[in-house]
Amino acid sequence: MFTKTSEQPSSGHSDLRDAFANSERRRSVLHDGITIKGDWESDGIVEFGGTISGDLTADTLVLTGQGLVTGNVRARNVTISGTLDGTIAAVNVTLKPQARVSAQIETKNLTIEAGAQIEGSIKSAP
Repeated sequence: MFTKTSEQPSSGHSDLRDAFANSERRRSVLHDGITIKGDWESDGIVEFGGTISGDLTADTLVLTGQGLVTGNVRARNVTISGTLDGTIAAVNVTLKPQARVSAQIETKNLTIEAGAQIEGSIKSAP
């Protein structure tokens, strides 16, 4: 049913296109109604609108307005429109206007948009 193709070495501009195409294939979309109890990991982009009680690790996390995370988030990029109670360790963190965050945040770049609610601590990472 599924076959694995062997990867051929490539050169030039196709490397960038292949990397972009691979990251697009690794996109997970979990909307409201999804409940996870335990840790979850992805090496791609995660758009999460459900509820998770546990740690969430991804390359990029987009927590939608309906999303609720109770646990620790580790990602390169984090955008929060929903509710998070725990910790965030990321290079880039963006808190959207409807975000409700109670967390210890460690990040290199932090953007807090007007209306976002945050309680906790922020540590600037090098």
